[in-house]
Amino acid sequence: MRRALVQGGTLLLVLVALLPGAAADVLVPKSGKKLRGAIVKETDSEVVFNIYFSRNPAVTNPEHLIRLPKSKVKSVERKPHPRPEVFRRIQAAKEGDIKALVEAGDYAKKHKLKGHAKMCYALALAQDDNDKAALKGIGGRPKWEAARKGNPMLDHELQGMLDRYVTEEDAAERTKMLKAIKGRGMKIKPHELERYRRSVHQPKGYQRDRPLAWRSDQHPGAVYTLFVPKEYTPSKPWPLIIGLHGGGAGGKAGDEVVGSGPSAMNFYRDLAGKRKFLVACPTALIARWGNPVNEELVRDVITELRLLYHIDIDRIYLTGHSMGGFGTWALGPRLAEDLAAVSPMAGGGSGVPKLVATKTPVFIFHGADDKVVGPSSDRANAKQLLGSGHDWVYTELDKVGHGFPRSVQIELFDFFEPRRRYDKKYKDTWPRSSFLGKVSKEETRYLGDPMAAIRGDTPDLKHWLSQLKLGGGCAVAAIAKLVEQKPEGAVAGIAKVLGNVGNPFDARAYAARALGQLGAAAAAKTLRKAVALEATREQSMVARESAKALVALKDADGLSALGKGIEAWTVYYESKVSGKEMRYSDWNRSTTVLADLVAAWASLAPADAKPAVLEKVLVQRVLQPQHKVQTSSRVPQDPSATRAAMARAIAQAYQRTNAPAESWTRLLNAVAPDPKAHAAVAALKP
Repeated sequence: MRRALVQGGTLLLVLVALLPGAAADVLVPKSGKKLRGAIVKETDSEVVFNIYFSRNPAVTNPEHLIRLPKSKVKSVERKPHPRPEVFRRIQAAKEGDIKALVEAGDYAKKHKLKGHAKMCYALALAQDDNDKAALKGIGGRPKWEAARKGNPMLDHELQGMLDRYVTEEDAAERTKMLKAIKGRGMKIKPHELERYRRSVHQPKGYQRDRPLAWRSDQHPGAVYTLFVPKEYTPSKPWPLIIGLHGGGAGGKAGDEVVGSGPSAMNFYRDLAGKRKFLVACPTALIARWGNPVNEELVRDVITELRLLYHIDIDRIYLTGHSMGGFGTWALGPRLAEDLAAVSPMAGGGSGVPKLVATKTPVFIFHGADDKVVGPSSDRANAKQLLGSGHDWVYTELDKVGHGFPRSVQIELFDFFEPRRRYDKKYKDTWPRSSFLGKVSKEETRYLGDPMAAIRGDTPDLKHWLSQLKLGGGCAVAAIAKLVEQKPEGAVAGIAKVLGNVGNPFDARAYAARALGQLGAAAAAKTLRKAVALEATREQSMVARESAKALVALKDADGLSALGKGIEAWTVYYESKVSGKEMRYSDWNRSTTVLADLVAAWASLAPADAKPAVLEKVLVQRVLQPQHKVQTSSRVPQDPSATRAAMARAIAQAYQRTNAPAESWTRLLNAVAPDPKAHAAVAALKP
């Protein structure tokens, strides 16, 4: 049956075959057939029932809702899916409410979920190991003692040992503590426990555009925005949401990405903090999300987080809005075996058969009046799921357009929270740690060997330079050590990384940053060459970091190189103009680089310098033409921000070099249509 489903066999027949075991609220009218779905509202006079399983009271689609007077209702039965219902009951139980945990165990036992029942009774006994009902449910004290052995969620002394281990600095003392931890029955290996300790040093809170370390050399420039609750501790596993951003392809050549990880994080950050979820929102390497390059990116973000943060491998979820909704439909089925649930929002695509076959729960949302991405595709997917017995919800709201309303954000977390990955082979129900397993060569290469601290390894210059060449998070960690330790030969080695255009562009950019932080005047020549290279999409990060490094070095000879860089990026800018217009992605990349180059020029220019390159190149060719910038209302885009930054930097250069009044006048005239840029110049004009 599952094989036919995956291969696209007669879907409807297979779904109907699953129907007798389906879990759902059931509405039985006095006349007519039973209905399966979700009870939205039940009063003394009326029952409102949604056959698409949504409990959102704002749903108005008459095809979804059944409204019956209570006089015409024979019975209403509430029959949620048993597995998530058990976890919902556990999460709803307040501290000390042992009765609620025992009742959750009884519910699980009634639905023949033996492992779930055992967990509920054990959690009750962890609070009171003499509770008679819980002891009876678990099968007596010997079985309770067996369940508690080696489980830090049940053994408070063991939990305390783990908490002390991750903060212990002395390696020899940690080796002793490992023996004590094993003595409490916890089956764990030294390198696995060292992952716990490595994780305690990972940052918490909001981390914007965190460079990816895992396989960073295969994903140059890859970043993801991460949120980690302040309560995070590596002594227990945590749930993880992967959020895919909206947007699309951008730029004249279609090689830019509209949308970003930070823009997606706005949907999840608040509730993630309240519900205690980690959330990672990668920025696509190219549009669209379904591209194999992005699939590998998402897989590698998950792998990195599973090794650096303690993740419950059965609670990893995928969602996305707009382009991210399309991406969820595309990637969800491909990653289904590793996911607890998926939630495509305001997107479209296919993949229902694979999600049903892998028993991956699905929560779909779309605006009925969405003019950007119409709801037809999601409606078709929801109709495929009707009568399937699968765990799914489709919420469709009117008057929300292409938005992602707060009520739906709450629904999303409500849906994700109690759901776990389906694994037929896993007979237990306790959280499974992402820290277990052998140390691979890739882990050692990209994240470091977790046993290095126990052995007392002292990485040398060669090691850190090899890490720098990998780019991404590996390079960020490398330059931190190189700047801190300043080993002999570091400047020459780092300059070599920057000068080799065959290295990943982000590795070269981080090399430039390191040279600036080291105050490496000997590398100024390499930095000047890097800042003046031909402008390309990949070169943008290198040019910006090289310009900042020249400023850090106070390299007066860098002025000429900066002038060449300004010319190169102005040519790049002009190549992106179509008629009198250009797309925001091209505008933002070119003007951001130009603003940094001009700011560096202004910082290094002596009082007698002639800012002719700024006026003849930037004012006349970039600002004066007043090209119209095409923006999208779907993501935040403000052309004035970089225009003002560039105008301010030019004004600072004019101020520093005592530019004549006519130069100021031409600059003010050039930015006159933009109030923000005009105000930036006017504030500095003598």
